[in-house]
Amino acid sequence: MKYTFLLIIFCCFNSPVFAQYGWTKAEVTLKNGTVLEGEASLAMMSNGINLGKEKLKFRKSRKAKKSKYLPKEIDQIVFTVTYKEKVGRKKVEKTRIEKYIPVFLNKKQSKLGFVELMVEGNLRLVGRTVAVQSGGGWNGAMGAAGAAPVYIPGYMGSHNQVMFLKEGQKPKIFNQVSLTKSFRKRAMDYFEDCPILKNKIENKEFVKEDLQEIVKFYNSSCN
Repeated sequence: MKYTFLLIIFCCFNSPVFAQYGWTKAEVTLKNGTVLEGEASLAMMSNGINLGKEKLKFRKSRKAKKSKYLPKEIDQIVFTVTYKEKVGRKKVEKTRIEKYIPVFLNKKQSKLGFVELMVEGNLRLVGRTVAVQSGGGWNGAMGAAGAAPVYIPGYMGSHNQVMFLKEGQKPKIFNQVSLTKSFRKRAMDYFEDCPILKNKIENKEFVKEDLQEIVKFYNSSCN
């Protein structure tokens, strides 16, 4: 009995599922058209291992009853995130709107998960935060479990994964760093269908910090 209890405690503290968003002001639009306004909490899943179905928790207010929704039930989530950014010597409180949508994350289109929609268009840039194993433990880009994310300026925002997304296709992970090819090589390969953009990347008119602008340029000039 004692061994079973200790095993349960161990699993609870070592399961690679953390809070990507603690309770944060949100507007949730369901597939049936219902709009929910209140607070939402979104779990952070592990990288490559999905121990349970990803879901969103929602409540109208702090003391209200909680409801759970699967990605297949949701059209979009709009979080209103308050964070602090250093301006000069002071930390200034700012507000950022983050829109999340459900997408299929595997080739078989059987695993739905939530991603932040960072650039809209025929080619979409989306971001996702996952827990990754490092040094025997699990870590996420959000800091403490249960805390609202701290927005970090730059094309990855507060995420440790960014992806290209085309209709009907599995998202293509396209992080800033890769162990196989440089960002420029990978970008030139991916945008092979757009010579003008490929040339700009080759000539370093666009660099890895410009990924959002690269996607916007592709949508406006390459379709």
